[in-house]
Amino acid sequence: MSKGNKRDHVPTVEDIKDSVTPKVPRTRSSKCIGEESKRKTTDKVLLSEEINSKLDTITYESLSATPRRRPRGEKTNPRGILTVSNKCEPTVAEDENKQKNVDDVDIICNVAKKLSIKPRKRALKSTTESESSIAQNALSTPKSHRSSLRHSALTPSIKMRTEALAKPVTPLQEVRSRLHVSAVPKSLPCREQEFNDIYTFLEGKLTDNIGGCIYISGVPGTGKTATVNEVMKCLKRSAEKGKLDQFNFIEINGMKLSEPRQAYVQILKQLTGKVLTWEQACNALEKRFGSKTEKSITLLLVDELDLLCTKRQDVIYNILDWPTKLSARLVVITIANTMDLPERVLMGRITSRLGLTRVTFQPYNHKQLQEIVLARLKDTDVFKSEAIQLIARKVSAVSGDARRALDICRRAAEITETRDGSTITMQDVNEALSEMIANPKVQAITHCSKFEQIFLQAVCAEVTRTGVEEVYFLNVYKQFESLCSFDGYEVPNVTQTLDICARLGDYRLLICEYAGNDIHQRILLNVSKDDIHYALQNISVD
Repeated sequence: MSKGNKRDHVPTVEDIKDSVTPKVPRTRSSKCIGEESKRKTTDKVLLSEEINSKLDTITYESLSATPRRRPRGEKTNPRGILTVSNKCEPTVAEDENKQKNVDDVDIICNVAKKLSIKPRKRALKSTTESESSIAQNALSTPKSHRSSLRHSALTPSIKMRTEALAKPVTPLQEVRSRLHVSAVPKSLPCREQEFNDIYTFLEGKLTDNIGGCIYISGVPGTGKTATVNEVMKCLKRSAEKGKLDQFNFIEINGMKLSEPRQAYVQILKQLTGKVLTWEQACNALEKRFGSKTEKSITLLLVDELDLLCTKRQDVIYNILDWPTKLSARLVVITIANTMDLPERVLMGRITSRLGLTRVTFQPYNHKQLQEIVLARLKDTDVFKSEAIQLIARKVSAVSGDARRALDICRRAAEITETRDGSTITMQDVNEALSEMIANPKVQAITHCSKFEQIFLQAVCAEVTRTGVEEVYFLNVYKQFESLCSFDGYEVPNVTQTLDICARLGDYRLLICEYAGNDIHQRILLNVSKDDIHYALQNISVD
């Protein structure tokens, strides 16, 4: 028998009797052997009866009475499962060998108890564990570790701000906060005429409860979106006072959409709070604007309309087609960077639905930029007037972007704060302009070859012409030919110009479509127009 079998084996009565019965020597006579065997047989009978009576007193407790699992460190009762009575019932046969074998019986009972407790405990424990595992498998399916990671550890979250932003303490900090582009001024100077045109159009639509479209265009940084938002605030105040009917205002931005057809999803989400696929959202919007149910009028602002242009142009067509339905009660306000986008890019059926109501925002001149900066610096005297005038003239000569003028003024205030000054001087403004010209991208454009610089100018001209940042090489090449001819240079052929475009892509000044390295590849400008202007015009900051 192996060691494992010996350990798990429960001894029987015969094994115990064999182990305690003395062996008879075989050298004795047959008569003595017979007498002694007869006597031993009688002893075995008595011993067997004694052991049986002893074992009858061993009782097993029920499983329901089994004590609970005790915490670690607590002492356990070694007699938790089996209990042995200390008293033995009297046997039927009583003779002189009873007292002699009492000690042997006690030893045998103790040995049997010790040998039978451990296997029984292991058997009961294994049975309980197997039953509990079967019950758990039958009641529920175990959850995978991947699902728990998917719903907890891999869920993106944004940390909440624990402390409020520190309020400005010094006058320079107050000026910096006012000059930030995200700061909303109390009024928009230099855009009174455009404000009145948009407000009058929308007020008339709300009064008549009919739909319509308006197209707003202008170069970046001319206050298109800010003016529309100011108009919306005035309309909401009029509706709260009861002068106008209540309306819904929805705003989408083409730059915030991963794909043009996601516009349906965002519009439906802001209207009803439901999130559906773009096909389901499109069908739901068609049903909503096509039904004759009673509903309040809706104002839809579509910013960056040129980014929603696709080959089929179905998204723009559907958005502009909904206001033409009598039961839609929808007014669409579109904003783009190009004035002639409807005639040059959009199809005829879309242009006809866009209508003839258009508002154009012209670039700011230096007087308007100076007025915008002074409006934000009201009741402060940290800026010198000649410093503001210099910034306004430099920016108006490049693009007329009010955001760029505010950024330069803010940078000049930071420079003054670092030198512990109290007033922003011409020296601080010149240093801010020098940093703009010393920009690494500006330096990279400065060290490009002449034809590479002309090609960058051709890309800027094509972006300005189309109003779309992503242009095609074939159209850029036409602009490139015109610029080379105007400057008196011999025009490179298409192959040489493709090499120029590839080098600019390697410099990361352009983002090129390397998958289709031909005349139909798409090109995206990776620098701002102002950087190209500062690099090529050699503007003096003195």
